[in-house]
Amino acid sequence: MTGKETSSPDIILLGDRAQQLDMLLHIQEFSTMSVLITGPAEIGKSALLNAAHSQLSVHHQVILIDAFVTQSLPDIIEQIALSLGCDANLIDLDTHLVKMAAQQDTLHLLIDDAHLLNDDTLQLLLEKSTLEHGWHLILSGESSLQSRLDDLQNLFENKLYHLIELAPLSEEEAESFISQFYKQAGIEVVPLSMKDIHQLWQLSQGVPGKLIELISLEQDHQTQRSASFPIGHMVAVALIVSALTVSLFYRDEGKEVDQTEDMIAALVAEKQQQISKKVEPVSEPKTPFKKEPVANSNAEVAATNKQTHIALSANTNQIALAQTQAAKKEIKTNTLVASAPLKAKPAVSVSDVSPETAAKPSPKVKSANPLLIMPSQSFALQLLGVRSEASAKSFVQRFSREMGSEKLNIYETRYRGQPWFVVVYGPIDNKQLANEQAYKLSKTIKSQPWVRPISKIQDDIRQIAK
Repeated sequence: MTGKETSSPDIILLGDRAQQLDMLLHIQEFSTMSVLITGPAEIGKSALLNAAHSQLSVHHQVILIDAFVTQSLPDIIEQIALSLGCDANLIDLDTHLVKMAAQQDTLHLLIDDAHLLNDDTLQLLLEKSTLEHGWHLILSGESSLQSRLDDLQNLFENKLYHLIELAPLSEEEAESFISQFYKQAGIEVVPLSMKDIHQLWQLSQGVPGKLIELISLEQDHQTQRSASFPIGHMVAVALIVSALTVSLFYRDEGKEVDQTEDMIAALVAEKQQQISKKVEPVSEPKTPFKKEPVANSNAEVAATNKQTHIALSANTNQIALAQTQAAKKEIKTNTLVASAPLKAKPAVSVSDVSPETAAKPSPKVKSANPLLIMPSQSFALQLLGVRSEASAKSFVQRFSREMGSEKLNIYETRYRGQPWFVVVYGPIDNKQLANEQAYKLSKTIKSQPWVRPISKIQDDIRQIAK
């Protein structure tokens, strides 16, 4: 068992991270490519891996392994065999995977801290993922893992893996992250000023794990300053417990605190000292100050009111005069129109209208999916398939400028009995051009599009419409 298979809190996914999760799930559903999640320490690699585990485990067999605990190949095979209920050897494991494939089921193997695995273990895991009946593989680890996978790439004919490189949060994303973090702790209103949030973002450099630690530290100092309020204690305890729990998914275990973290801690301590000095009882200012001149006579007030009344009366008279002129003009126009000869329209006899037609309201015209009017002999590229329509629309919005919005379309179908929203690019005249275009777009979306006949897509759309 691993230390990360316990139930996790809601993972906070913002901006590109939500899109990256959708792309990861799409690749796991429709491709044999492995996925590599990488980035700086505490950037949220484990958080994204756990979010993928939560989504995939709804329909698939998913095994999550922590390489910090389980590194050797025999131990990994034993853990996989224990989860599948078969003997711990490669032959029995292959036999079980073939049976799963025959039942249209798949195994998804997720490995955290995969940079701790040796090259032989990595090669075997990747080799099994390329087989028709093999497992689907997601690796999460330090940036050094990317160069090792690039070296192994030469051993395989097809593209080996899809890279997801996590970047620090922007200041706007950090603000949303802090808001959602407090809500998870049961605090609806963030007890931090915009200045505090800006400083936390700067000190953390947009790294979610460090941001959580700084929030916890900030809350701890606030609790010390307001120690006389029991309610503040309760809120702080709830937040700190939540911080410790969530930080497990943003912190690399077994690593010493680096100089950057020491520097951040020192900066925060200095900031707290400055704040503590500023917290003093507020007293009336000793230095006299000038007051703005105020109208102090009834005569001045009366004069001002009189001028205002005169101005309002003048405006009212002007509005009334304009309305009267407009009314006269309208009457004159109506008289001219009434005197002009009208072309008679053919009368419709009551007998010409059937009772059924008269009873039915005018039908609303429903716009057809543009894919239905495309040439059925042409082709399209499936770029993404997700369970959320909002995610599909977000994908289209993101790539519409690079690919052309007129070429991108979304249609709804069903996958395992649930709504499934698919983004396609097309139409493309023939399969050869489609394959060439798929290669070009793979560099844009960092994934290999799926070439599909338009006729098949049209069948999917009509099936849902029934």
